[in-house]
Amino acid sequence: MPLLKLLKAFKIVLPLTLLTGCGFTMTKVEINEQTFVFAMYVNKGQQEDTVEVTISAPLPNRLTSGSQAGGQGGGDPYAMVTKTSSTVQDALHLIQRDLSRRFDFGHTKVVIVGKSYAEAGLEELTDWLQREPTTNLNIYIMVAPGDAKKVAELTPVFEQMPSEVLTRFADQHNMIVTNLKDCLYAESGNQGYALNYLSAGLKPMVADQEKLEPWAGIQGTALFRHHKLVATLPMKESLAVSWAVNEVKSPLYTVSWKEGEKASVLLITSSSKKSVRMVSGHPVFTVKLYGTGDVIYKQKQKQLDTLQVKGLIERELNDQIAGHLTKALRTSQRVGADILQLGMLVDWNYPDHWQKIGANWPEYYKNEVEIQVVTDIKVRNFGSVLKMNPK
Repeated sequence: MPLLKLLKAFKIVLPLTLLTGCGFTMTKVEINEQTFVFAMYVNKGQQEDTVEVTISAPLPNRLTSGSQAGGQGGGDPYAMVTKTSSTVQDALHLIQRDLSRRFDFGHTKVVIVGKSYAEAGLEELTDWLQREPTTNLNIYIMVAPGDAKKVAELTPVFEQMPSEVLTRFADQHNMIVTNLKDCLYAESGNQGYALNYLSAGLKPMVADQEKLEPWAGIQGTALFRHHKLVATLPMKESLAVSWAVNEVKSPLYTVSWKEGEKASVLLITSSSKKSVRMVSGHPVFTVKLYGTGDVIYKQKQKQLDTLQVKGLIERELNDQIAGHLTKALRTSQRVGADILQLGMLVDWNYPDHWQKIGANWPEYYKNEVEIQVVTDIKVRNFGSVLKMNPK
């Protein structure tokens, strides 16, 4: 028994010894030999059949607690290196050859692809991402309107690095959120998917005496079919699509009706439900959006009964959102990109029918599918009670 107790005590003490001894030293050395890639920017190369890859990595010696956003005073707290080659892996190998530390993609949060590269196809990029052992499937993928590196030039006013700003775009769920896993899952089922479509340009900075600085934001969504960019959607339609996939949080809508009356509604809750039924041998889909909101602004040009105003706002709100989603889905059908992945519903509910049409789903979705949009959005309160009979 004493020997058994001694062995148990040894099992407990040994890990603690390693943590405070050689194990700690080894981890420290490994970190000092690594370059942690926070973001990647991928473009089509200037020469035919080439790809341009840019990595963005932090500079630990400049990431001090007292440094300002964007690296004021001590230079940017991050570095960017660009190389061009025939494949993504070859370009990264060229970058690695010029670095003093080894790559580590375990902290990569976002990959931005240029529009021309996205139109040519993301197959090579997604193949490399899933094969690289240090990457993870939760990497966000977004599309730049032109050169992906232009997005990296944005001024990180509230953060230290542009990659942090881009990651926040996804984390806040203001628009659709798509990661590598979503793209691979959609493609494996012969479905489409949508990515955030960014904007890039110059904007005056109030903190810098209105000096024009690079700025980036979200202008809509990019629709993909077989990993290729086939169309883009503007902001309003993109917001409806984000709602339909249960990604958006607290959207704001402004509606108007006759005589210049208008009101703004903040959606406190928003959810969606998709269903399918077979009609005359063809699938008919229903996409229903649910929501509850509060009126946070009401232009008081004419006083009406509270219930009457509530009914007007709800009617206009439901019509507007249903119209946006209907228009977005018509665009997706026109290009054969099933961005809501409705084909999965057919596979789950009618597997025999899916066996017949699954291999040619993009074309079937384009020509044979009917989609019905239903909305059920209620106004909860006005924030204050409207007067019934003003004096």
